[in-house]
Amino acid sequence: VLEAAIDLRHNTQQRQAHHRKRSFLTTYHCLSIRIMSSQKVNVLMVGTGEYTTGYVGGAAADSDKGAGVVALTMFDMRRRNKVDRLGMCGVNGKKFPGIRSHMQRCIGDVYDGMDLTCETFPGDDEVDPKAYVAASDAFKAGDVAIIFTPDDTHFDIAMECVKKGMHVMVTKPVVQKLEHHIELANEARKKGVLVAVEVHKRLDPFYADARDRAGDLGNFQYMYAYMSQPKHQLDTFKAWAGKSSDISYYLNSH
Repeated sequence: VLEAAIDLRHNTQQRQAHHRKRSFLTTYHCLSIRIMSSQKVNVLMVGTGEYTTGYVGGAAADSDKGAGVVALTMFDMRRRNKVDRLGMCGVNGKKFPGIRSHMQRCIGDVYDGMDLTCETFPGDDEVDPKAYVAASDAFKAGDVAIIFTPDDTHFDIAMECVKKGMHVMVTKPVVQKLEHHIELANEARKKGVLVAVEVHKRLDPFYADARDRAGDLGNFQYMYAYMSQPKHQLDTFKAWAGKSSDISYYLNSH
């Protein structure tokens, strides 16, 4: 579905120029345009970790995402009149005072004109693994939910939002089981909403360049792919990787 939001039918030269200008932010921008090009979008962000806020273990993440990606993008899109109301949902509301201070320091104090107003769920004194139910209740059909949470929670959260008529974008892997994939797709079709998978690597210039040139390189007899990440990023996933979900779901989806 996300691929339908981005026009890839131009010629090779146009695609190369297009991809060089794009970044992680493009995925979210394209989804909002696809949904309602003439209206501001209300967005619920589900998940409060590194990719959403850049806040991990009480401090900025020690990675290239120290200021986060999703929240930063949403605040910027609101500055550009693409987004209106914003909400953020996690499990542990006690983290929100620290998250707000972190976002003010890394976003509000750095960029001009960034309104960091954001409703948060659950309350600052609450811990609620199902806070996404009340959070999605606070939004309406046609609004957008962006889900960046542990792999094993994607299906339940996405289904809750889809059943309420919200368009949904989920980080990869969208779900862990084929039957969940089918069920989610059927429900989205029934409700007439979009379910998109966030695949930002396809917009990285070196991947785009390889794809654009592949047709001129002849037939390949051998291909090797390798993915690595700094060991300290295990801190980001330690709360769930190998416990509630096998880390292979996350790694292999790349």
